[in-house]
Amino acid sequence: MIPTTVNPFHLIVMDPPWPNKSVRRSAKYSEIDIYDLYRIPGKRLIAAGGYVAIWVTNNPKFCKFVYEKLFPTWGLVPVTEWFWLKVTTSGEWVLDLDSPHRKPYERLIIGKASTLATDSSSSLPSARKVICSVPSSHHSRKPFLEDLFVPFLPTNARKLELFARNVLPGWVAWGNEALKFNDTQFLTTMAES
Repeated sequence: MIPTTVNPFHLIVMDPPWPNKSVRRSAKYSEIDIYDLYRIPGKRLIAAGGYVAIWVTNNPKFCKFVYEKLFPTWGLVPVTEWFWLKVTTSGEWVLDLDSPHRKPYERLIIGKASTLATDSSSSLPSARKVICSVPSSHHSRKPFLEDLFVPFLPTNARKLELFARNVLPGWVAWGNEALKFNDTQFLTTMAES
């Protein structure tokens, strides 16, 4: 359950477990029905002027869902798209760009919470950005984005990762696999108060 009485966040990063055939065959994680994303109280979690960055598979249906349904429901104005280009250690694409099934890149759709429906201003540049990196050997592990957003966030920005697979300093992590990539020897078990 996502707490709905928290102070709103200036940056929310999401990597939902989108439905796809590859995931179903491999059973690496459970998929989500895209309409379950409406159950997340987005409007209450995002600070005015805050950003939401959503990793989206290359399925046009999911991109359209984010732009035309989820963003309007959460009061977000689309700002830009960034792309993560996955390369080998020698700088080659991990997959052929023309591959009919899988692509060597993933899309990050970024929106901004607006106080006015017509306010589309943003300090985040609207130009598209490409992030090149060698993907982790762990399935679906994304590049760290905080350094790219820091110039556009307040000094003590509150940051939330939904569908998190690791806990990072200064972030609130929520998800069924929030500790998946953390080394448990560095964690302390605490009793609930």
